[in-house]
Amino acid sequence: MPYDNSSRAAAAAATRTKVLAAARDAFLTQGYAATTIRGIAAAAGVSQETVYKRFGNKARLLKDAYDVAMAGDEDAAPVGARPEAVAVREATGPEEAVAAYAALCRGLTGRAGGLMRVVASARGGDPDLDAFVATVDAERLTGATLVAGLWAERGWLRPGLDAERARDVIWTLNSPDVWLLLTQRGWSPQDYESWIATGLRSMVLRSA
Repeated sequence: MPYDNSSRAAAAAATRTKVLAAARDAFLTQGYAATTIRGIAAAAGVSQETVYKRFGNKARLLKDAYDVAMAGDEDAAPVGARPEAVAVREATGPEEAVAAYAALCRGLTGRAGGLMRVVASARGGDPDLDAFVATVDAERLTGATLVAGLWAERGWLRPGLDAERARDVIWTLNSPDVWLLLTQRGWSPQDYESWIATGLRSMVLRSA
């Protein structure tokens, strides 16, 4: 009879969920510097060794918690495969693309905004955390490159704008640093979504 390891896999998944939930709560309430692996392990009801074996270090825990927040769940499907991102790719014209991309940005910041603040407040004090920030920025650049390339192929970019410059504008518009500045000024999620849409219309996409 073949060995059935489904119970072990389910237990591992449950442990991961508990640890990530405990980590997210700790980061949001205590900040990055004050959060410890010991505290996360205690809150999750597991050993420190378990946390280290599964996640490596505190920065990796933050990255994994951030990825779950961005996606909205722990499903393995990347953000790019989620309905919000699919809507951007399946847009049939510039205006539909604007609306879909602005809604995507609002959804991502709505789910991961709290952890974005944690990252911003702790940068420069931990090499592992700085590496995480660099990874996130690179992931955003990859996403912006794909979107700009798609819009260029469809002939939707503003006259005189190439895909490379469009990518840079999109990457700047969706920067967590920009979102943080705007929310510090009291902007609502709707304000942010509208601003993203306005920026895309005025700087990236031609009129429908």
